[in-house]
Amino acid sequence: MQKRFFYTIFTFVAVCFASCGEEGRTYEAIETTAIDFANAYFNYDLVKAQTMVDDQSKKWLRYEASNITEADLELLRMQEEGATVTVDDCECFEDSAVVTVTANNFLLADSLCSKGRMVEEKTFTIVLMQDSSKKWKVRMEGPLRSGM
Repeated sequence: MQKRFFYTIFTFVAVCFASCGEEGRTYEAIETTAIDFANAYFNYDLVKAQTMVDDQSKKWLRYEASNITEADLELLRMQEEGATVTVDDCECFEDSAVVTVTANNFLLADSLCSKGRMVEEKTFTIVLMQDSSKKWKVRMEGPLRSGM
């Protein structure tokens, strides 16, 4: 009886540790994907960013690339440092996640008719979905826009 009780407790603890480890790896994968994507996106490395989005989202990166002007590129070249990104919050669900990031020192390209401007800090929400191969991909419903 005592052995069965010990075995049950041991199994329960082992399952808890295993599931927590899996959850930690999932969270880490989500956060890494969000940070890598945001760094590429806000530094206008849209070719790299394209590798981290789902197929439906690639059109939005092409749209962003088509709206970059020579004046925007010149403004980017004048910057001593590139954009930086930090994760503020991450909500994980079964096959999706919502990550809130703060982007600092990035170019906000307004449109083809006006010159972009450097922004010191803004917060953005990035949605990720797990694809059929269990990789996390960014899902864009449009160009990223700040909620603040």
